[in-house]
Amino acid sequence: MSLLVFSVPPFPTFIKGGEATFVKGEKHFRRTFSVFDLLYVKKGKLYMTETNETFAIGEGEYIILLPEREHFGHQPCEEDTHFVWLHFPIDQGYQVVSDKEVSWADIFEREASFVEPSCYQFHLPQHGKLIQKEAAEQHLDMLVQLNDEQSLDYALKQQIVFHEFLLHLQKQALKIPSASEKVCEQVLKYIHHHYQEPIQMKDLSNYLHFHPDYITRCVQKTIGMSPMQYVAYYRLLKAKRLLSATNMKIAAVAKEVGIEDVTYFSRLFKKTEGMTPQEYRRNITRSK
Repeated sequence: MSLLVFSVPPFPTFIKGGEATFVKGEKHFRRTFSVFDLLYVKKGKLYMTETNETFAIGEGEYIILLPEREHFGHQPCEEDTHFVWLHFPIDQGYQVVSDKEVSWADIFEREASFVEPSCYQFHLPQHGKLIQKEAAEQHLDMLVQLNDEQSLDYALKQQIVFHEFLLHLQKQALKIPSASEKVCEQVLKYIHHHYQEPIQMKDLSNYLHFHPDYITRCVQKTIGMSPMQYVAYYRLLKAKRLLSATNMKIAAVAKEVGIEDVTYFSRLFKKTEGMTPQEYRRNITRSK
């Protein structure tokens, strides 16, 4: 498998991203982009050809399709397939090299001076499987969710999240997840499966057999928020999808994402999103 090699800084620039679904029997259309097209499969399997090379991208796997190379689906999906797509350029240039064992010595190029930053050379597999799937999907979900944020700086936030995602891919290629990242991965997995139920720190402690303070430090260090802040974030992420895609009443949406008190739900939503659930639904409806 090939490696995509490029220098940072500057990081590649995030252009746009989103989610899509091909139902069983559909396949990816034929196209050529002037930028990179990263596809990550959340469910199902994509069958893609780039130039003369074929790929089968299964659940939890990604492919980085190269600029100016035609790509298309060479085989219909055998089941409903849901995926995330991201578009970005690498303005400083790049190379595609044969796969090899990558070490930190390959990545680090130059220490910072008083007038120049540290320089690194990323080596990202063109096709790979996400080992720490939950943590990586958290970055991808946030990238897509920011498309709906009604703030002036949402695009700047997307750049930061995108850079963190690329760093995640590079650290995975080095196969050096830290102890904190391993704990965080388990925490996110638990939250994703139990967000509709009451969750407290003692539940996470009993599940992982670690002290709550240690769990909090690991998650805070890895994703920049505490476990309970992530619970709230993930519930609101699910709530926003329900508000935009269904006509469910606000109380029903709150209950569906694990919040029984609709007043608390509305207060939390406005504090986080800057508007009430009703206002969010109206804004999304107008923008469609």
